Amino acid sequence: MPAPLRIAYPGAYYHVITRGNNKSELFLDTVDRLEYLKLLNLRATEFNVRIYAYALMTNHVHLFVETRFANISDWMFRLTLDYTKYFNSKYSRTGHLFETRFKSRLVQKDRYFLALLRYIHLNPVKAGIVTKPEDYQWSSHRAYLVGGDGVVENISEVMALFSENYGNALRHYIEFINQDIPQKEWQALNKDRNGFLGNRIFLQSLSKR
Repeated sequence: MPAPLRIAYPGAYYHVITRGNNKSELFLDTVDRLEYLKLLNLRATEFNVRIYAYALMTNHVHLFVETRFANISDWMFRLTLDYTKYFNSKYSRTGHLFETRFKSRLVQKDRYFLALLRYIHLNPVKAGIVTKPEDYQWSSHRAYLVGGDGVVENISEVMALFSENYGNALRHYIEFINQDIPQKEWQALNKDRNGFLGNRIFLQSLSKR
């Protein structure tokens, strides 16, 4: 049975999850993670994709992105192909590194933007890797604390959701990230499958595309 087509359109927001094949590790050392971030930034620029958040876990990656064109599949194909070539060459291996298809959920921006940002930045905490999100080196949380990191470059749009004053925005952002995520919200965000994240009106808008 063929996989369902993804909904893609200019200005779409996605929560993307890509996993190692057979739950295998995607990153074996610091250099691997740096290479992935380099390729993430390079291909995002090439395909005009904006990265709002990321978390590189052990055997999977979370990405929160906006596509300026209807090219989510083309972008992810190129990104995963490039990293697979690097990984296979470095470790003298062949075959698939990632699962055949990445998971992507369309996100209703005005309803779930900040919730998804917090969910991704708290993933290392929920996984028990660190006790505080700022202690995890391989997420974009630190970018929001220092004004960017080369992958998440322009954070002003996000910080303006908290306050027009940067100092106040940073304080409110930190308070928001450190809040406990309501269980119902976490369950909605934690579903590892394709689909959408939004209300009925958002779903109806997608059905017209």
